[in-house]
Amino acid sequence: MLNIQVNNPELEKSIQQTYGDDSQSIANDFLMFIKAQSVKKDIEISIKQLDEGKGVPLVSVMEGIRSKYE
Repeated sequence: MLNIQVNNPELEKSIQQTYGDDSQSIANDFLMFIKAQSVKKDIEISIKQLDEGKGVPLVSVMEGIRSKYE
């Protein structure tokens, strides 16, 4: 179990108003936030790689997918 302490009274008040004592909803929304941040980071890395010319041609990607699932 992970406990997170909020040391910001304004944020704590906002969380309390939004969720009350529903800790499960807080945990679910926090998990969704963390996943979204991870996706955002992955996209930023991908864009940087494309800008650096490190992209993989779509034909190669599709061939890899086909060979894996056929």
